[in-house]
Amino acid sequence: MSNIETNEVINPVEEISEKPYNLRRLKDSDLFPILKIVAEVFPDDLASVLMQISTKEKSITDVGVVVVTKLILAALKNVDKVHDDLYGLLSDISGIPAKDIEDMEFGTTPMMIWDIVKNEKNAGFFKVLSKLS
Repeated sequence: MSNIETNEVINPVEEISEKPYNLRRLKDSDLFPILKIVAEVFPDDLASVLMQISTKEKSITDVGVVVVTKLILAALKNVDKVHDDLYGLLSDISGIPAKDIEDMEFGTTPMMIWDIVKNEKNAGFFKVLSKLS
């Protein structure tokens, strides 16, 4: 146990109410940048789970909190390998220069990634991608 005691109340992070970006639908030219990023960030077993979640083949409940935690940890551990590729892809999809995305409010980059993955318009793209991984 920690010897540090605190009486501070930790407030949840406020979600950015208005998104400072608009994302286009994924297209064929996004395939190779996304494959490169997924291959660098996730070990093979976690990459397939990520694809199953993104295509709604399985839900987060189906794969379990432990696996989702492993996905998050793998991404955090390896994100430095794909820094330029990731910001380049986000720039292409949003039309915002990569440097400007890096300078946006904290939490914007993960929110952009989440919006790309959860967007129904991109479901077909991720279904094809899941067959390749």
